[in-house]
Amino acid sequence: MRILLLYNPVAGGGRSLTVLEQARAFLEKEGIDTDSRTTANSASDTEPNWQHYKRVWLIGGDGTLHRLLNTWGPPPIPLSLISGGSGNDFSRLVQHDTRQEVQFRQALNGKEERIDLGTCNGVWFATGVGMGFDGSVADILQRNFRMKGFLSYYLVVILQIFRYREKHISIKGGAFNWEGKSLLFTVGNGSDFGGGFKVTPDASFRDGIFQCCLITRVPLLSRILHLSKVQKGKHRQLSFVRFFDSGNLNIRCETELVCHMDGEVYRWKEFEISMQEGALLIRV
Repeated sequence: MRILLLYNPVAGGGRSLTVLEQARAFLEKEGIDTDSRTTANSASDTEPNWQHYKRVWLIGGDGTLHRLLNTWGPPPIPLSLISGGSGNDFSRLVQHDTRQEVQFRQALNGKEERIDLGTCNGVWFATGVGMGFDGSVADILQRNFRMKGFLSYYLVVILQIFRYREKHISIKGGAFNWEGKSLLFTVGNGSDFGGGFKVTPDASFRDGIFQCCLITRVPLLSRILHLSKVQKGKHRQLSFVRFFDSGNLNIRCETELVCHMDGEVYRWKEFEISMQEGALLIRV
């Protein structure tokens, strides 16, 4: 058996390179051959010959998975997610553990299953889409590339609590139709964002449906008082929060609205979001 180790050399401020060497040493000890290469910088980069490998281990964070999906698409062989980035929400949700030794063992001996992905305006995503407030947070973090990890995310969240102003949007998702001022709208394929904020706490990439969280206009004092509830996924009963499930959505904004998908930033006025059930074959 030969395993392909795909890695993003800058993920986690270079942490992925350390994890790569650990993975090589682990597999060499198990008597398994490996090849390694970096993830693509653009869609024009040559795609791996997947037929040469039984499995692929992807070393990095949520952005590394996002880059793979949107250059070469979901691999046709089983993929294992190995945490090596600054934001590892999806690998933590899939593997249930961020310790390298545990993830290596699960990647080698675990079971195969298919999990859901989503697309937004033709762009693949794994964890979800965050529009408005959390899109603005991701935008600030991306422009200040030295800001990494949960503490940086939390600091920017606090700053944006005072600065961000709600945007007027319209949402159509199944039986749910709404229009008005929104602080945040999140379409969750997974429960965690930003290193552990449980914005869509009941979202699962195994059920073929998105959990959506809409937070409408929120006074400044309420933003400050209830931040910890959003972090812990205990914001369901707040008067300005609405949850619903949907597999396909259309969102519109009069002006360009910033969003993030797996931490990567995009800007559009209209968003067409679709569930892609069972699109990714993983090993856990």
